Amino acid sequence: MDEKKVEALRLALRLHGLGVPIRRIAKVLHIPRSTVARWLKEPMGVVMREKKEEKHLQDELWDRVLELLTFSNKEKGRTRVLSIAQIYRLFEVELQTKGIKSERTFRRVLEQVIKQRLGSWEALDLKRRDKSEIAEYRKSKGKQRREKGEWEIDATGYSWRGERYFLLCVRERWSGCFLSCMVAKAKEDSLAGHYNKAFNSLDIARFLISLFREYGAPKRVITDNEAVLKSEIIERGLKALNIPITRTKPYAPHQKLIERSFRDIKDLLRYYTNTHPTFEHALKAAMDTYNHTEHRFEHFNEPVIPEHLHATIEYRHVEEDEIRKAFREKFIRTVRNHTITIDNLKYEFVFPFEERAGRAGEIGRNRKAPTVVCYRDIENATILEVWDEKETRPLGIARLISQDAPSLDPTEIKEIKNKERRIERRKRKLKEELIEIEQQEQQTQNTADFFEVFNHEPSSQPAPLPEVEELDPIKLFLGGEEQ
Repeated sequence: MDEKKVEALRLALRLHGLGVPIRRIAKVLHIPRSTVARWLKEPMGVVMREKKEEKHLQDELWDRVLELLTFSNKEKGRTRVLSIAQIYRLFEVELQTKGIKSERTFRRVLEQVIKQRLGSWEALDLKRRDKSEIAEYRKSKGKQRREKGEWEIDATGYSWRGERYFLLCVRERWSGCFLSCMVAKAKEDSLAGHYNKAFNSLDIARFLISLFREYGAPKRVITDNEAVLKSEIIERGLKALNIPITRTKPYAPHQKLIERSFRDIKDLLRYYTNTHPTFEHALKAAMDTYNHTEHRFEHFNEPVIPEHLHATIEYRHVEEDEIRKAFREKFIRTVRNHTITIDNLKYEFVFPFEERAGRAGEIGRNRKAPTVVCYRDIENATILEVWDEKETRPLGIARLISQDAPSLDPTEIKEIKNKERRIERRKRKLKEELIEIEQQEQQTQNTADFFEVFNHEPSSQPAPLPEVEELDPIKLFLGGEEQ
C-alpha cells in the first residue's frame, strides 16, 4: 500500500476518533466522502485488500509479461518491440484464470505493475529502445504544443439524406475556434471516397485567399500530407506570404487536434440537419454553436469559449493585392506567332524587339520560339503577366483574344481536359484488350487445327481400287487392224 495512502488512512481514523464529521475529513484530505466512509467502516479490510492486490502484482506471470515487454530486435535500422495487444493475446488464457478477462483490464493492471517495478512507462522505454530513438517516445501523445495564431487545415466527410459531403475546415489551434469550412458535394457518378478527389488546388487557394482577407496571415499552417494540400500553388503561395507549413506524420492522428473537434461538430450536425433546410445552413449553425459553447481544453485550467479567445489574437495584416499575387497560377509556355496558348485559351503577346535582338544566333531560320513564364490570377483568366524564362524581368501583359473552351473558369477547363485524357486512356486500353482477345482466338484456332490433323484416324474400310476398264474383244480386233 502507498505510504501516502496509509498516512491518510491513519489521519482519517484519528480525526474520526476526535468526532470530526466525514464531510469535514473528506474536505481536509481532498478525498471523496465515499472513500472516507469506506475507510472508517473497514480500515483493516482496506489494508488487507491492498496487500492482496500487491501480492497479486508480484505473480510470476507478470515477470514473463515484463520480459516480453523489454524484448526487442533491430530491423531496418529501427528497434522493433511487441505491442501490448500482442502480449495480451499470448497470455490470454492464463490471464483469464487470474480474473483478467479483457484487454482493457489487462492494460489497467499492467500499468500498476510497471509503476511498481519500473517506476513509469518512460523507464520501460529506456529498457527496450535505443537511446537515439527515446526522444520520439518521451513526448506525451495526448499533449501537443499550442501557440496563438496557428491554423490547422483538415477535411472530413459527412453523409446526409443519402448524399456524401466533404468538409475542408480551418481551426485555430490555441483557442479551438473554427474559422470557416468549405463544402463539396460528391458527384453521383463519382466513385471518390476521399476529399483529395473532391477539392482541387484552385479551390483551396481561393478558400485561403478569403481567410487571409478576413483575418490576416497566420503564424503557421498545419496540414497532413494529402497531395491536394501539397500542390505547387499552395506551397508557393504560403512561402510568398512567409507562412511556415508543418506536415503531420502519416498515421498519427494525435498530432492533429482538429480530429477531436470534428466529433463535436458531427454531433451538432446530427441535430441541426433536422432543423435546417440545407446542409450548408446546418453546418453554419453547428460551427456557431461550437464556437460559442464552453469547452474544456488541456492547456486551460477552466472551460473556455473559443470565439472569445480567438478575438484576443492579433494576426499579421497583408494587403489583398499581395495575397492574390502569391496564389497565382504559373505556366511555362512558348510564344508562337505572337500567341500564347493555355488551356485552349489564346492570348495575344508581342515579344519585345530588344529581347529578340539580344538572343545571339537566332536570326531567320535559326530563330527559336522564345520561352516565357506566365502568371494568371485564379479569379481572372483574361490577363497574363509575362516574364522572361529565368524570371529576372517582366516582359509585358498578354490579353485574351479567343475563347475555344466553353468557360473561362480554369477549374472547369481542367476538368474537361482531364475527362478527355481519361477517355483517351480508356480507348487505348480497350483497343489493347481487343487486340489481345483476337490474338488469343487466333492462337486457339491454330491449336484446334493442329490437334484436328494430329488426331485424324485412318478409316477401317479398305481403300477403293482404281477401276479397270473391261476388255472388249471387238475393240481389240478393230484396234489391231488399225495398227
